[in-house]
Amino acid sequence: MTVGAPGFGIGNKFVVQIAQGLPPAVSFSSPIVLPIVAWSPTTSGTVMDTIGAGAKTFKVVIPKSIVNNNFYSLRVRGTNPVAFSDTIVMAVNVSPTANITTIANAFINRHTALPNDWGFCDGDTAVLSATPGLAGYQWLESGNPIGGKTQSTLNVFQSGVYSVKVSNGACFSTSKDTIVNQFSPVSDISHSNLPTLVIRDKNTTIDSLAFCETDTIILTGPIPSMPMTTIGYQWIRDSIGLFSQAFPRAIAGATQVGYKTARSGAYRLVTIWNPGGCPDTSGYMWLFVDTIPDVFVVNKSWPGQGAPSLSICPNDSTLLSANVQSNPGVWSYQWQVRYPVTGNWQNIPNDTLATLAASTKIVPGNAQYRLIVQGEACDYTTAAVQVTVVPFPTVATVPADSTFICFGDSTQLAVIGNALSYSWNLVGGTNTSFFTKSQGKYVVEATGPNGCLSHDTVLVKLFTVNANAGPDLLVLPGEVVQLNATGGVMYYWYADKPVYFSDPYNPNAQTQPTQDTTYYYVDVLSAEGCFDRDTLMVVQFDPTSVLVDLSNVQNFISPNGDGKNDFLDLSEVVRLDSCGITILNRWGATVYEDTRYVNGWTGTNNAGDPLPNGTYYIILNKDEEIRYRGAVTLVR
Repeated sequence: MTVGAPGFGIGNKFVVQIAQGLPPAVSFSSPIVLPIVAWSPTTSGTVMDTIGAGAKTFKVVIPKSIVNNNFYSLRVRGTNPVAFSDTIVMAVNVSPTANITTIANAFINRHTALPNDWGFCDGDTAVLSATPGLAGYQWLESGNPIGGKTQSTLNVFQSGVYSVKVSNGACFSTSKDTIVNQFSPVSDISHSNLPTLVIRDKNTTIDSLAFCETDTIILTGPIPSMPMTTIGYQWIRDSIGLFSQAFPRAIAGATQVGYKTARSGAYRLVTIWNPGGCPDTSGYMWLFVDTIPDVFVVNKSWPGQGAPSLSICPNDSTLLSANVQSNPGVWSYQWQVRYPVTGNWQNIPNDTLATLAASTKIVPGNAQYRLIVQGEACDYTTAAVQVTVVPFPTVATVPADSTFICFGDSTQLAVIGNALSYSWNLVGGTNTSFFTKSQGKYVVEATGPNGCLSHDTVLVKLFTVNANAGPDLLVLPGEVVQLNATGGVMYYWYADKPVYFSDPYNPNAQTQPTQDTTYYYVDVLSAEGCFDRDTLMVVQFDPTSVLVDLSNVQNFISPNGDGKNDFLDLSEVVRLDSCGITILNRWGATVYEDTRYVNGWTGTNNAGDPLPNGTYYIILNKDEEIRYRGAVTLVR
């Protein structure tokens, strides 16, 4: 405004008045006084020159008490002297009230400690509504306009700080910030610690647990962390349908933060978080209850064995086994032994199979065995079984190691010991003693308690003396005969007729027969004391005394295959009797013998080889009596 000269007096005050209406009809009878909030130019903003003339600038605020849009008249009044300025006219638009009046699908968020904090559940949509009926709207997030959001409502899908700027003509207003948080509850499941607990997970997420059937695990859901918040719980367990599909089923009565179970299955937790009633379902917690049936140790037969036994012989073994076995890799095994049976249990190194050969080569005496079965989470120890080692029976042969007998003699073999029974290999008997004439290795098998076997051996050697008095001889009457015996260390000669010996104890004694045919005998004793006898026939033959009788005895053969005199025919002399024949050469050596002559000699020796041409001497005997003596000439 501009104040004309001479100005105002001391104590003057300026008052700004406003009244609804246009001049000249406007009435200032009850004007609204507007406070002056600033002067210009001044440094203090409220100090002004209220006396002097000149231009003066001031600022006033249109009060909020004006609630209608209209034209208003404004004037300035001075108080010393009282004077009024001219009236100016202005249009006043009422400033709109910017408020977020309602928030649908949301709740006062007590899950955080923030003021003016609203929440909505994950998956829902919060709807913010501003004061209706205004000219314009612009929704803001963190003070920044949201493009295209110029309606009176705003759908909120994510957390943020929201406000709305509204307009009513030329005036604008912005609401206070409203915090809207999307609430995503997390229903993690924790578990109690167990002595047999095994965490199966291969990654950092623990959701697969195994424990022994003797334990019970407690699953625990989340606990409210803010005042005035609550959580509802429902534990569920999946069941498996006909086609292996999972069907979640609520566990009746399982509505607490913790759930105790000893059953395998896939467990989850459904939670309702209040305020807001926001639901959440946890991930799976897979529980595997490990179970081991009552295992015990059984005694099994080896392949080809009859009934097994826990009583074994030294240097023997028996087969122990778990009565039930798992699939490969499910259970592990460890055999333990207590030896002596009053000692402590010890693991048997490397014996980690379901079977064990309990051998006396490893544990030489009575011992107890048991099996520790280890599942994924369970351990089970079987009852002990005892393997008893039964000693071998004692056995010894009499004689102890070896003996010898002479051919034709016998010896007695016997056995002593504490066995229940005995069996000899070569005789097949069970006698404790017997006589034998046979050479061989005699093994006696002694059977003791539990069928334990011991053996002993005696070697029977047979000594044979081959007494040899030499070949039969053909001598002339009065000729001295040289005897030559072999086969031993001591000799004794004698004959079946009176004869002369130079020394009957000399194997090379000389003798002179006194009759035409004499049988000489020599008894031979070996170095081992064994005896044998051989016989020598000495024939005293005078060729000049032989009268040839061609009508009765053949004295010429010519085995040339012409059918005439091919063999020696003595049928006239034999006369159907069984006669033996001896044929000697000119030097008295026997070249052919037969115990029963049947007219078959063709001038060969006993091996079938042809004899040379010459004269041979024939002795035909019947029961050691000479029936015929003569000569035959062989010409091929």
